[in-house]
Amino acid sequence: MKYPIHRSPEIQAAMQRTRAAAQQLERDARMVVCWLDAEFPGLIVSLEIQRHYSCGDGELAHVEPRVTDRPRRYEVRDAAEKALKALGWSLNPEGRDVRSDFYRPARSAHARLAAFDRVQRALSA
Repeated sequence: MKYPIHRSPEIQAAMQRTRAAAQQLERDARMVVCWLDAEFPGLIVSLEIQRHYSCGDGELAHVEPRVTDRPRRYEVRDAAEKALKALGWSLNPEGRDVRSDFYRPARSAHARLAAFDRVQRALSA
């Protein structure tokens, strides 16, 4: 027999904000990896976004690009961090346990162009 879980309206609202932030991160990370692929052609393999288990909704722990030319990884990471900050994310590397999500550039040329445009506009603002 299952018993329903009763949550207060405040808890339900907080859970909804967290779900919305996770969905926004998914969209933004995919856009940033497409933008990076256009800025650094042939260099980007994937982008790893790390979050602490205690991160706030708009916080990230670390950004780690996977690249084909390892010495340029820091240059790509700086660009990725700048783009994510322009999209409203903050970096908070606390040194705690993290969970990672990996993103690859979109295959669709239309999706890549739309992502590039959105990130460029955010950086220009």
